[in-house]
Amino acid sequence: MLDYEKVKAYHYNKRLKELAKLFYDRNPIYDLNTGIIDNDEVKIKINLMKLDILNYKYVYETFEYLKTKDKKRVAYLLPHNFLTGGLKIIIEQANRLLLNGYDVTLLCHMPKPDWIDIKCRYVQVIPDNTLAEFVHNTDIVIAGYWDLIVDAMKTDAPLKYYFAQGDIDIFEYENLNPLFRNLCYTAHQLPVKILTISKIMETKIRELYNRKSEIIPNAIDKKFFYQSSHKEDAPKNILIVGRDNLLFKGTEDIIKALYLLKLDGYELKIKWVTPTLPTKDYSSLRLNIEYIIRPTQEELGEIYRNSDIFISGSYYEAFSLPPLEAMACGTAVITASNDGVKEYAIDNYNCLMYKPGNVNELILKIKELIKSKTIRDKIVINGLDTVKKFTWERSIKILDKEINTDIKNLKLALLEL
Repeated sequence: MLDYEKVKAYHYNKRLKELAKLFYDRNPIYDLNTGIIDNDEVKIKINLMKLDILNYKYVYETFEYLKTKDKKRVAYLLPHNFLTGGLKIIIEQANRLLLNGYDVTLLCHMPKPDWIDIKCRYVQVIPDNTLAEFVHNTDIVIAGYWDLIVDAMKTDAPLKYYFAQGDIDIFEYENLNPLFRNLCYTAHQLPVKILTISKIMETKIRELYNRKSEIIPNAIDKKFFYQSSHKEDAPKNILIVGRDNLLFKGTEDIIKALYLLKLDGYELKIKWVTPTLPTKDYSSLRLNIEYIIRPTQEELGEIYRNSDIFISGSYYEAFSLPPLEAMACGTAVITASNDGVKEYAIDNYNCLMYKPGNVNELILKIKELIKSKTIRDKIVINGLDTVKKFTWERSIKILDKEINTDIKNLKLALLEL
């Protein structure tokens, strides 16, 4: 049986090696085009001078055919098929571009995900080939992770994007080893237009990589995430979403808080939604935990609706989708006060917040919600109101406008052979 994790790792490492070469030996035409994409006059001027000194000949191409083409072809390059908020957003976005008149293909080395409905074409690329080798006659390519910018650059698509949703390349940048940090930096300097999901991401991309980005807001699928008519007067159903082996998710803090509440006499039922079983054995804590592995989106919506309190413990997030999904389902939210969730979450308005890692403060917030129906009702009502602006109709309208604007202004410098 094929080990897809090994295939994924092989191509990831291969892309890193290519980035290492580009770090030391990158043609100025790359940086000129990055300057053109970002409208960075200084970068444009410097690299025009470099090209002149090195005696490189180049021409400008505006790809006029694309301005009048009715059905534009889009290829998304996917990093994996795992149940994550980031991949869910990419797939939902692709589905809706398809409904909006685009011809959309998803490409990945891993099998088609079974936890989400994919309406567009899905190509599982054979292990020996790069994703780029399966992109043909495409107008727009969108890299779903920073290392995949390497593959995007190899395609013939005139319009290239990187959809940045935040990971260690953003939130742990200063702690990365110098080589890996340089690889991340090199990838972000390549001539792709950067799209992202929040103000904190826009700021981080500018501060860390000196790149401009455009915000395409996240959204909620109202078909799956909606309010039910009834919640328990005595809340006892707690919901956690995410992997335990991702330390920044703060699930250890949540479990510790729930254990201490148990010792304090609170009888709580815990549902834990996760792509795989936790790596750690929590049975010795004798908590009432039900693990739910890789639910479908329909099942996930039902899980939210049947929960009284949703807790998110993330130390950092680019946006944080699960708390917004919980709000859409009428579930009271407690969240760590990371910068990403503040894109929509307001303490004591649509959620209760605690300082990331502060277990004692989290315990107090849980007790507060359990004891006060008034507070629960207030944050639920305001949460439902908050969700109204995070629609796919709005998100795709913004993305479609961005694509058409970029096509209208498209100009790239191409080396003459």
